[in-house]
Amino acid sequence: MNLVGLVRMRGLVGSLLIVAAALFAVGVARERHEHRDAPAASESAEYEDERSEAREQNERAAAEDKDHDTTVLGIDLESTPLVVAAVAISVALAVATWRTDRKAILLVAALFAAAFSALDIAELIHQLRESAAAIAAIAAVLAVLHAAAAALAEQRRQSAL
Repeated sequence: MNLVGLVRMRGLVGSLLIVAAALFAVGVARERHEHRDAPAASESAEYEDERSEAREQNERAAAEDKDHDTTVLGIDLESTPLVVAAVAISVALAVATWRTDRKAILLVAALFAAAFSALDIAELIHQLRESAAAIAAIAAVLAVLHAAAAALAEQRRQSAL
């Protein structure tokens, strides 16, 4: 591959990581917002029983959702500190891939993006089961972005050998 191609690929890997990091943050914020702002039932007395039943269903669903795949080894993958860390690592890897073709950095970027792609696919499946189309669409786009970043970083690493 010629020098121009390497520079373009360098920019593309970093750009994919930045776009994915931003979309990841948006997706987590949107999911939190949707869970927090579930529509309230009417305040009339005739709907009190329905409200109570709906509240119980929402609490059960929230408990099941919390126990679902947002935790790995007891760690909440969507906690604010981990989301901030994931975005920061994505940005740091993007900057590193823009500045150098070091094989170690490209390998870390490829592994990081591949791991995120796997988590994105798991999230996509979860959101499809929950019938959350908007968040499922975000997860699908993230899976593609992360997979593309992983593949390009690995291709760059291989061409640097």
